[in-house]
Amino acid sequence: MRRFIIGLVVVGALAIAAVVFAVVNLNGFLEGNRERLTALASDAAGREVDFERASVAFSGGLAVRLDGLRVSEDPRFGESDFVRLESAYAGVDLWSALQGRVAVSGIRLEAPTLRIVQTAEGWNFDSLGGAAAEGPEAEPTDEESEPLALAIAALEIVDGTIVFVDRSTPDGMALVVEQFQSSGTDLSLTGPIAIDFEGRVRPMEGNVAVATQLGGRVEIDPLEPLAGRVRLESPAFFPGLLGLVFEEGGTLEHVDSLDIRVELPADAAKSGYPIRLQAESARLAGFDFGEIDFAIRFRDEDLSIDRAAIDLAGGRVEVAGDVALGDPGSSPFDLKTKIRDLDSGELAAVLLDIPRGTITGSIGGDVDLAGDGLEWESLKQSLIGQIRLDVGEGALERVNVLDNLVGRLVADPGLGVLVANSIRDAAPQALEGNRTPFDGVNMAIEVVDGALRADEFTIETGDFAIAAAGTLGLDGALSGKGTIRFSDSLSQDILAKADRLAPLLGDGDRVEFPLRFGGAADSPRVLPDLKALASSARATATKELKQQVAKKLTDAIFGRKEDDEKRDGEEPSEPGAGDPPDARELLEDGLKGLFGR
Repeated sequence: MRRFIIGLVVVGALAIAAVVFAVVNLNGFLEGNRERLTALASDAAGREVDFERASVAFSGGLAVRLDGLRVSEDPRFGESDFVRLESAYAGVDLWSALQGRVAVSGIRLEAPTLRIVQTAEGWNFDSLGGAAAEGPEAEPTDEESEPLALAIAALEIVDGTIVFVDRSTPDGMALVVEQFQSSGTDLSLTGPIAIDFEGRVRPMEGNVAVATQLGGRVEIDPLEPLAGRVRLESPAFFPGLLGLVFEEGGTLEHVDSLDIRVELPADAAKSGYPIRLQAESARLAGFDFGEIDFAIRFRDEDLSIDRAAIDLAGGRVEVAGDVALGDPGSSPFDLKTKIRDLDSGELAAVLLDIPRGTITGSIGGDVDLAGDGLEWESLKQSLIGQIRLDVGEGALERVNVLDNLVGRLVADPGLGVLVANSIRDAAPQALEGNRTPFDGVNMAIEVVDGALRADEFTIETGDFAIAAAGTLGLDGALSGKGTIRFSDSLSQDILAKADRLAPLLGDGDRVEFPLRFGGAADSPRVLPDLKALASSARATATKELKQQVAKKLTDAIFGRKEDDEKRDGEEPSEPGAGDPPDARELLEDGLKGLFGR
């Protein structure tokens, strides 16, 4: 037994000596052939490749270590290195190599820097491979046709930096990914491949406050044809990082708990790329959003929105439709939007730039719009669609619509003052305060010829109702006509106070008079239409005068027969077929017709 143990020790010592000898000799081989190795790498890359030192190291096993590795840049894109790293480790399983497989036990890259540049001419990595990469592929021999079985047990990138510069557009973009980490296991040339990554993205210049932490995972099933999925996650993504600013004033817009998943189907050219975007909350364009959930599909330059749901202003907005992603002036779109239970005050504050709380009440409805482009001039010429909105019980705060109307009536020193006084005497309580509560607001709008045409607009309050129709130009200009119609009880009070003016204020038991609308969307004006009111009064007075003249003429010609008979104590006789009353009626109708003409 003792001899056996001694034998094992001797064998172990010989093995260690052999490994040390191999390592020493391999180090010598690598150092002695450094120039040859760099030349081979440069020929393969089509660019200058160099390293400071190559040696054998132990990093999870026997490995080759390269220090100071660099790959030069395409001169058309600058003078900086395309790739530069401090150290790289590659461990190879020699036994697997003898069996025809290149089994890499691990690749570890420490502090690599990768520079990616895009211009109108293309990418800076397009020229990798040199002239050989651009020429026709040689017909493989029988031996070369056999696929190389490459397996990488583990991949690790530590403290990397990726510089991305886009010079393909006038605006351009320059981003830096710092502290880049990546890892993957069991990687091969045939798939599947799964790589996790994370890093901090910041602008190369400008506001560092928009720096965003990003992470994700790339999963590739087969490499030929390529199919798989990509996932991106960020605890707080700042759109300003990409130059997207929707709100002025320096507010730091953000999307919280962003999760983007992109499917990479094998038939992507035909089916497109399904994309799912979700977020817990966001601050964008002046709105505080709740949950966000988009399901879209991108194909060529077409974006199909299966569902885009957003919690907004206490309610929910859902959008579906299609958008062509081209030049803003030629990007046709067709979108259908459902609005449910939005806070009208918050919505108006952002869209119309009026103080919050100016209007209360929840808003809902449907908005269907289509156009030839997203650019403003194109919108003004091509926008069409329908809008149907309803506002539930609420109020117009800081304004008393009826009091404003009465105040404007006195601009007419005649009829206007009389009507205003009648309303003030009959309904002083309705004119008090600086608020107009309403039971509901309804509107049906058609978008055509660069304007919003309201075929129906109604607002119902306890004291009155307003019905109107008009147009709102895309420049914000408002114009229209309508009527205000008072409630039954308030009408009776007004008519009682109006006395002989009562016939001028309506046709029966309800008081109403005409209105006109002007101003702009953010500062509308509701005015009594004094011209139409005066015209209506003249028509009413003329009608009454004609009736009185006709009655007096018929009485003068035929006398007041029934009164005479009553005074004589006789009962009025029943008219016969040819009795005078029929002739009287005919003549009266004729006189009325004459005066009517």
